[in-house]
Amino acid sequence: MDKTAVKLLRAFEYMCREERPLGVSALAEEFELTKSNAHRILRTLVSMDYVSQLENGEYMPTLKAWELGTLVLNRLDFVQTARPHLRKLNTDTGESVYLATLKSTAVVYLDVLESRYPIRINATIGGSGPPHCSASGKLLLAYNPAVAANYLAKPLRKYTAKTLVKPAEVQRMLESVRRAGYSVNDGEWVEGVCGVAAPVHSSHRLGIAAIGITALKERTSRQVLKQFTTLVREVAQRVSRELGYRETA
Repeated sequence: MDKTAVKLLRAFEYMCREERPLGVSALAEEFELTKSNAHRILRTLVSMDYVSQLENGEYMPTLKAWELGTLVLNRLDFVQTARPHLRKLNTDTGESVYLATLKSTAVVYLDVLESRYPIRINATIGGSGPPHCSASGKLLLAYNPAVAANYLAKPLRKYTAKTLVKPAEVQRMLESVRRAGYSVNDGEWVEGVCGVAAPVHSSHRLGIAAIGITALKERTSRQVLKQFTTLVREVAQRVSRELGYRETA
């Protein structure tokens, strides 16, 4: 076994799991390395675009690992696993339902079933949306803190009067989403449109995807949105269990 490669991969895995950027000293201490060796590992990861260096000298993972993971993810059968559950959710609610994941700096829709109503919100398979103000996007950022930190480091676009764009406010919102286990969009991306999303977990990782409902606010009372939330969470839990996820105490 190549010890240098093992150290590099373990260091990168550690950085991905940490919720904060790391400096050379912190990495050296964690793996009992000299500072020169830790610096060499970090510079190698930077040269391959797996890690970026911040202005304060610390380092954090880029989205390259996520992009590669998405390629693998797309070969898995979780889209097919979720499909019958999405179909039932679509029938039960009559609204547009979807399965989405994060790719680079956008939410990407992997599967979409349209509403039966003549006036509906159009979303397409392969279409994308902003993570910080869509129900699925907020949810996926909440369960992927390293991706969220990188995303929030850049200016955020304000789509409506309700869109949160200050990093501190978005971060507090993401923490609330993770505690709740679901996310709600109340006209934050498109005026007059609301939605709710819940996370899909696999046996290996939390928050690999989101299942959600999108509807017009004019036909979605608070009570109806509450019912949608219950349904979406139940469906996401069923799909997660079929993917091998088992909730721990």
